[in-house]
Amino acid sequence: MSNFLKKNKFFLISIGAVPGALFRWQIDDVFIVNIIGCFLLGMINSLPISRRYKLIFGFGFCGSLTTFSGWSFQLFQLISKGLYKLFFLNSFLIVLIGFIAICLGDLFARKVIN
Repeated sequence: MSNFLKKNKFFLISIGAVPGALFRWQIDDVFIVNIIGCFLLGMINSLPISRRYKLIFGFGFCGSLTTFSGWSFQLFQLISKGLYKLFFLNSFLIVLIGFIAICLGDLFARKVIN
């Protein structure tokens, strides 16, 4: 892969990452941003758009919007406080609901296309 293509991908991802980070900063709920990001990622990956836009919106925006480190920190806080049931419930629900959100985003995009 040429150096130009690598730089171009970096630039495209950055275009989406900045607004994603700013949007994330405005919403102080890790669970909500992760579910929104999952839905959008499911939708974006199902749309018949060019790889360029998938890099901008999928990798850049959704990647910057969602926050694995924030979720991990929340789990750490639950464990530190001895809230083991909440830890397991949160761990299970975010994965399950995130998966469902991706499926719904995919379904939504497919319905819009057809």
